[in-house]
Formats: sequence, structure tokens, C-alpha cells
Amino acid sequence: MIEMTIDSIRVSLMNYQHVVILKEKESDRYLPIWIGPAEADAISIKLQNVDLTRPMTHDLLKNAIFALESTSGTIVSRIVVNDLRADTFYAQIIFESTEGSIPVKVKSLPEGNSRRGYEQGSWISLTWQRREHKAKITSEWQESGERCLEAVNDDGLMFELRFDKKTEQWLLNKIKLDSRPSDAIALAVRVTVPIYVEEMVMDKAGIILDRETGKPIPIDKSADKSGGKGKIDEQELKKLSAFYDFINTLDLDDLGKHKS
Repeated sequence: MIEMTIDSIRVSLMNYQHVVILKEKESDRYLPIWIGPAEADAISIKLQNVDLTRPMTHDLLKNAIFALESTSGTIVSRIVVNDLRADTFYAQIIFESTEGSIPVKVKSLPEGNSRRGYEQGSWISLTWQRREHKAKITSEWQESGERCLEAVNDDGLMFELRFDKKTEQWLLNKIKLDSRPSDAIALAVRVTVPIYVEEMVMDKAGIILDRETGKPIPIDKSADKSGGKGKIDEQELKKLSAFYDFINTLDLDDLGKHKS
């Protein structure tokens, strides 16, 4: 994952589409993400420290999270722009416990399962804070010799679990909440957490600027850097070309020279 900062909020003069520009913290690569006008205002208001008499939606979300921290001990640790599919960006809000990994009750659910045990595609029951969540395992892997799972429920909550061999217990490492990037960024600036982007997303949609013209230089998206893994198909390349045509309508001459 790559840590990013917010460079600015831009508006296309051709169609008045709003764009938030993220800048890679350790280099001069940028990631433009189109967002709605309400979300653009929500991000800008906080960045400019505008005082409001009543809380906006993202202020309410922040206040609700802070209110629950005292009872659950779970905080927002970061937000991640984790995917770009069919011309749409995806993000996750990551929650972690201040006490580290939390023991939870996990059991396999035989009903509706084509597989047994804790395998990808099977269903589990996870009980945390006296609430049961039925979730489908979407991935599994080994980390430091321990088994790890990721499972998502019908509400879009994603649970990252690890089996502790010493205690023979399942531990809850993180909770990931599916989000639009605009909402996740608006929350991040309020709870003051870092913003990350997956390398795969930067490879697809990241830009660098021509120093003479100030126009974005597309990275070769068709290059196969991983022996076939992550290669972008022709249909997706056409959509990314439309994305770059749109970015070319923005005035980016002063990109990186100020903060909004």
C-alpha cells in the first residue's frame, strides 16, 4: 500500500465534474478520483477549517465513531482506496482495536456450504460483542505460520481473522467497511487518519505530469509487470483512456504547489 496526501480539489470547466487529487507521499505520482459536489464540499470544508453551526453528515459519522470508541475500544486506523473496477473506484474504512487482536467465537456453518471447514467460499458464524455475524469466506492465507481468513457479511462488513495456535482461538484483527472513496476521504480528514492506495490502483490510474506542458503523462497500462497477474484487458484500457481524456480537461499546471 502507498500512503497518500490530499493535494487539491479540482473542477472540470467542461462538465463541472469534481475531482479530488491524491499525491503519493514519497514521489510525484498523483491519483485523480472523481467525486460528487456534496462530498467535494465536505472534504474542502474540513481542509479549510470552516466552522459550521450544525454537523454535516460526515461530522455526524465522526462523532458517532468517537462516541462508540469508549465502549468498543475500536478506532478507525486508516482508509484505503483498494480497487478500480469498471471505471469505478472502491475504498475501505479500516477499524482496529486499541487492545490488539480480539478473541472471537467462530464456527463453520454447514447449511448452504459446498465446502467444509474454513475454506474460501464457505460460510461461518462469528460472534463479537454479543452479536452474531454470518459471513462468507472470501480469501484465506498463511501469515507467520498462522492461518488467516477474510469473511464478509450481507451488510458489507469484512472481518479479518487469524487463528492463534498458542491459545487455539480465532482472533479478530481488523474490520473493513466498504465505502465510496469520497466518503472515506471525508471521514479521514475528520478523524485524522492516513490515506492509502493499493499499488494495483496506482498502476492503473496513477499519473505523472509533463514538466513543460503540465499535462498528465499516462503510464503504460498495458505493460505486464507480473507475468500475467494484474494485466489490464482491452475493454478496461478503453475505459481508462476515457478517464485520461477527462483528466486532460483539468487545469493541473499548479499541481503540488499548494494545498486546498
